[in-house]
Order: sequence, then C-alpha cells, then structure tokens
Amino acid sequence: MIASTGKQKIQETDVQRIRRNKREILDSIYVTYLSVKLVPLHKLIIQFVFSLLLTLLYTTPMLADLLNVKNITDASLSLKLLVPSLYTIPQIALFCFLFKKNLLMFFRKLDKKQIKLSVLAGIFSFGIAIGIAGLFQYGLSYTSADNENTVSFVLSDTFGLIIQLLGEEVLFFSTFFFILKLFTYTEKPQYGISICISSVLSCVLFGLAHLSTYDYHIMQCLFIIGLPCFIKILLLLKTRNLWCAYTAHFVHDILGVLMLALGTLVNQQ
Repeated sequence: MIASTGKQKIQETDVQRIRRNKREILDSIYVTYLSVKLVPLHKLIIQFVFSLLLTLLYTTPMLADLLNVKNITDASLSLKLLVPSLYTIPQIALFCFLFKKNLLMFFRKLDKKQIKLSVLAGIFSFGIAIGIAGLFQYGLSYTSADNENTVSFVLSDTFGLIIQLLGEEVLFFSTFFFILKLFTYTEKPQYGISICISSVLSCVLFGLAHLSTYDYHIMQCLFIIGLPCFIKILLLLKTRNLWCAYTAHFVHDILGVLMLALGTLVNQQ
C-alpha cells in the first residue's frame, strides 16, 4: 500500500509538472504577443530591413574582397574578429538605439536554470539537425555541402563565432518579431497560429541566409539549418530571454564544429 501510494504521488507530481509547463508556455505566448504589440511597427521594420541587408552583404564575397581576407589562411586574431564585428556591432547598436526602452523585454540576466536549459536545447537542436542530415543523406540520396571552412576551424575562431552568432540572433528574432507584429493588427488575434507562422517564416529566412556558406544547397539550409531553430522559439517562450536562445545557438554550432573536426582527424589517420 505504501509503495503504491508513493508511486501515485510521483505520477501526480509528473502530471502536475507537465500541466504547469504547458500553462507557462501558453502564458508566455500571450505575454510575447502583447509585448510585441506594444513595440512601434516602424522600429521593427527598420531593424528587420537593416539586419537583412547587412546579412546579404556579409554572406557575399564582396566584404571579404573589400577587406582582402578571402585568401588569407593564417589571419591574426584581430583580423578574425574584424569581419564578424562589422556584421554584429552595427546590428546591436541599432537594436539598442531603437529598443532602449524595451531591452528588458528581450534580454534578462541568465540564471543557472536558464543556462542548463539553454545547453540542453542546443544539444537537442543539434541532434535534430544530425537526424535530418542523416535522413537526407541515406534515406533520400541527398549530398550535403562540403564546408571546408568549418572543418578547418581552430580555437582562435571561437572568438569570432561568439560575435557572429549574436548578429545572427538579431537577424532571426528581428524577423520573428516583425512578422508577429503584423498579426497584432487583426481584430481577433490567434496567438498560437501567429506564433507558428512567424516561427516558420523566421526559420526559412534564417536557413536561406546560410546559402552561400553551404554551397547553395537549399534543402540543407531549410531543413538542417532552419528547421532546428524552432527550438529557439520554444526556448524564448519558456524563458522570455534572448540570451538563452543565443547560448543554445552557440552550443549547437560548437557541437557541429567539434563533430566535423573529429571526423577530419579520423579520416586522416
């Protein structure tokens, strides 16, 4: 009897925990929707257009040719930091200027629980990406891009990655917030549908932004790069903290780099 009662209590606790998590996510969807509704549309348009244009410039050979870094194999750390800084710093500066009164809506101090959740989300999204990549390669006879720049990643490149990913997050969530803002003008708001559509379009644009990096393999960019970004949306709804999404993105990319580097070492032996 005692064992049965204890087991029942554990089951009830798990059910309550699931219900609480669902309730928190639904509350977060509502709060996120209302928060975006309070932000002026013109600010979201300016940030979205600026981030998109800067990304188009950054992902073309134009910037590398301009800085004469295209053929440099042993660049200094300062040079490696320069290019991603030119991409990220202008976006962050504009974001802080436009949303200086709303920064607490997007960024909060990370706590231990959020860090743990972000790391798990990054690992989970990486697992999804690997699963989709395996499905394409072995199930659908799909050949992915051979990204030599990622394979030759060295430790000093981590600093550039830290900077670049912050700019990518600004692009991703400026797209998400801009599209979500358009839904706030409907007479009868559909919170769940608006979040889903905004998420899908943001993931698509984010995936397409990686076309030049992955040799213009559109399927790879949409499904292996873009689709796992849904995890970041869920993470945002859970924590309402963009630092969590950034941390998860960093963990995701670092795992990819480590896997490619390990594969390269194995093939060389």
